[in-house]
Amino acid sequence: MNSLRLLRSSVVVCGLLAAVLPALAQRQPHTLLKERVGLSDGEIQEIESGKVFTKVLESKDKYGMLVFGAVYVNAPVERFAGVFRDVEKLQQEKVYLVVEDFGGIDTPATIDDFKRLEVDKKDIDDLAGCEPGDCELQIMNLQNLEMFKDMAKDDAVNKYALINQAIRESAVKSMNRYFQGGLKALGSYRDRKKPLNLYQATKDMVDSSYYLPKDVAPDIHNHIVEFPDGKMEGAEDIFYWEKIDFGQGPVVRINHVSLFPEGRNAAKLIAVNKQLYASKYMRVGLQAYYCIPDTQYPGKQGFYLLQMNDSRLPDFGGLKLSIVRRIATGKAVEGTADTLEIFKRRTESR
Repeated sequence: MNSLRLLRSSVVVCGLLAAVLPALAQRQPHTLLKERVGLSDGEIQEIESGKVFTKVLESKDKYGMLVFGAVYVNAPVERFAGVFRDVEKLQQEKVYLVVEDFGGIDTPATIDDFKRLEVDKKDIDDLAGCEPGDCELQIMNLQNLEMFKDMAKDDAVNKYALINQAIRESAVKSMNRYFQGGLKALGSYRDRKKPLNLYQATKDMVDSSYYLPKDVAPDIHNHIVEFPDGKMEGAEDIFYWEKIDFGQGPVVRINHVSLFPEGRNAAKLIAVNKQLYASKYMRVGLQAYYCIPDTQYPGKQGFYLLQMNDSRLPDFGGLKLSIVRRIATGKAVEGTADTLEIFKRRTESR
């Protein structure tokens, strides 16, 4: 990326920081997008016409990816909140193979919540030769890595069923630990040479973000990073797992969705989807959504839906990192666009 593109990306990111959360409710969205986010008149017209717009931004982290997305939704903000809550309906979309919600602080996860969770045979076969630093699947905790390796080397005809059952049991234990102790209780990824502590990696990503600054929105920031200890009063939390395929093979992800109905300043509703686990590709991930009413035309019922899609790649080196980044960036842009398209369609037809 050349210096001019870096400068433009920095303007966009800093503009979002200045536009979404600080007290700029008096600004019209058109002015906000043009002067603060740095979009051209043509790009803004594209958004206002109902088309999804995406842009790759500069990440502060060597392994980071940051994608901005926006679309105009011709429906009340309250409808979007209902659509965002209804996570299981995502399974109606072609990229979502399985979606299932589960548990909560007062409702422990059970094995039945994960009975449809299955890792593909190819991924299980790869476990047999898996070593820290050279492992296709992302594995939490060293004990799990050694256990799954031993099981994958077994010639038993039912080894795939046994390993998937062990993965389900591990997911249940991990989520119930999360309900009690948050990200700190989940431990570290152990499939790379350098362990990655999930709490610290997520905290570092959010702390350095432009879109959830701690000094502007400390309660929302703490809810995302320190849950359940930092749980914000009035916030709503939903937990679900999904098996998705954006074209690179199926991936299992476990997510924590939080809705902040009071929003903040210009944003009348803020929603965040935080990744708790992914079987491949992304170490940590977070999507933040902002619903900004169309104050330029107060007679219209619609709103601007802005998304920041932030994530961290594994610590690959050199050529492999550049190849993985190129592929992953394309998929992140595609995923951002697809998600906004889905939310727009479902919100307007609700």
